[in-house]
Order: sequence, then structure tokens, then C-alpha cells
Amino acid sequence: MLKLSFLSLLLVSSFASAEEARRANAHVHGLNNLSMVISQNQVAISYEMPIVQLLDDHDEHDEHDEHDEHDEHDEHDEHDEHDDHDEHEGHDDHGHEEHDDHEELTVSDETLATFNNYSQLFEFPKGAGCNLTSFKSGLHSVSTEGDHKDVELSYEFACSNPSQLKSLAINAFDRFSELETLNFEAVINNKALTKSLKSDVNKVIF
Repeated sequence: MLKLSFLSLLLVSSFASAEEARRANAHVHGLNNLSMVISQNQVAISYEMPIVQLLDDHDEHDEHDEHDEHDEHDEHDEHDEHDDHDEHEGHDDHGHEEHDDHEELTVSDETLATFNNYSQLFEFPKGAGCNLTSFKSGLHSVSTEGDHKDVELSYEFACSNPSQLKSLAINAFDRFSELETLNFEAVINNKALTKSLKSDVNKVIF
């Protein structure tokens, strides 16, 4: 575990010079950042995304459910129309309050915990035999204009066959339909690698 902790520190220090710019870019909608360090059979990965990306993904599921419910309630529309009109009078105030709350977006610990299943975001070659040994998640502020935050996910792995660590599949493009670009930074056995990936190129070969 001492070696893994040292590797995490190496991950931070390796990209410290670009940290401010990288975090600022992470909050751009449709842009995520993945940083990776490989040292022998140890791997550390940090994945960052705008918090709104998770909220938008949740809203898409909610809209789908609401659409299904709408079909079930069509026959009650005329009866409810008058009540809806009364509720509409307070709609502007409600919308204004929601706008103000937009500066305090957050996600639950349960939502963050689901990314313990890292294959939603990326995947190693099966032959590498990589096992997750540590997972941490959290939020950090990325802008001085309001309370804008990003999600940061940190992973550590031990791989039984590191000679097979020759690529990394990016599954996040399938997980998030609005994701357009992923910035990839890596130090692989002391060699630096930087790439910018689009949705039509979902694998990094190294």
C-alpha cells in the first residue's frame, strides 16, 4: 500500500504544472480529463468531469420516465387543466429560485460511489490482470465565478501482467452522450504521453 500511496503522489506531482488549466478546462461542458501514471505493475488514474454532466445524465432518465407517465395521464388532462393554471401563477418565482440554486449544484455520495465500477469510464486489456485496490471520489471548485464544481475520481490498480498494459479503452463516450472530447495525460514508466480524444476514437494505444 505504501507503493500505491507514493504512486498517487506521483500522479499529482507529474501534472502539477498543468493543474490549474486542466481543472478550468474540465468544467467546459462536453470535456473530460483523464490523467494516468503507470509504474511497473502499479497504475493510478484520476478522472475529472463537470458536475453538471452527472445532473444532465440524471435528467435525461427522468425525462424518459416522465414521457412514459404522460401517456398514462392523458385522459386526466382536461380535469387537471384548471389546477395547472393556478399553479402556473407561482411558476415564475419557482423558476427564479431554481436559477439561484444552480450555483450550488451537488451530487450524492451514492451517485459518486457507483463509479467504483470504473468500466463505465475506461477499461484495461483483459490480459493485463488489473485489479482495483483503491477508489476515492470528491468535488472541487474550478471557478471563481459562482460555486462551479467538478467531480474527481481517483483509482489505483495492481496488475498481475503489466507487459499487457499497452492500451486503455475509453468507455465514457458511451456512458455520456454529451461527452465530445477527452484530454488524456499519462506518464508511462517515465515516458510522457498526451492525447486529445474524440468520440470516434475511443482507445489510447501506448
